[in-house]
Amino acid sequence: MAKGKAAGTHPAALHGVPRLKPLLEQRPGDLRRVAVFRALQLGDLLCAVPALRALRAALPEAEITLLSLPWAHELAKRLPRLIDSVVPFPGFPGLPEQPFEAESLPPFLHWAHERRFDLAIQLHGDGRTTNTVVDLLGARWTAGYRMPDAPARPNFFVYPDRGHESWRYQHLLEQLGAPQVSTAVEFPLLTEDVTEAREAVPGLAAQVDALAIHPL
Repeated sequence: MAKGKAAGTHPAALHGVPRLKPLLEQRPGDLRRVAVFRALQLGDLLCAVPALRALRAALPEAEITLLSLPWAHELAKRLPRLIDSVVPFPGFPGLPEQPFEAESLPPFLHWAHERRFDLAIQLHGDGRTTNTVVDLLGARWTAGYRMPDAPARPNFFVYPDRGHESWRYQHLLEQLGAPQVSTAVEFPLLTEDVTEAREAVPGLAAQVDALAIHPL
């Protein structure tokens, strides 16, 4: 019987070249300061929770800083085991989520360089504009998605145009070497949330299993 490729063998191994481990497996001890860029509103940011969960599982001792819109402090208060801190992003040309504050960008980038991030991960779209933002942070390593026609680069993978948003970014973390984790999206409530809800909705029962609000 003719010899063929062994099942599951990486092509490089067939030529005597050792297969490189994904970034998060190669250097977990070197990735102590991690920036995650996703400057989006609530629904879109919640879709990144599984990816943040995978990142924490891969780097349990790392300090994870979320670069996002100012409101994201509220999410960090609810997910302290996944996010250590939030730093407001001042906007960037081509990103519509917030006005671009040109005078605030240089101090922000100066702060990022002073912070000396070991890794900056782009979790904000296909990379057409946002990979430039991540590159400007001055991190030792960068990672994320890129467009199919963009030049290949280490730790950047072609953006999948199908699938749920939460799957896309969890899949990105798995390609970087993070373990598979729960796909659940979570937004834990704080005591003040319950108090505010009862004040806003008179007569709200003391015990509520679920409450959905859909403002039009």
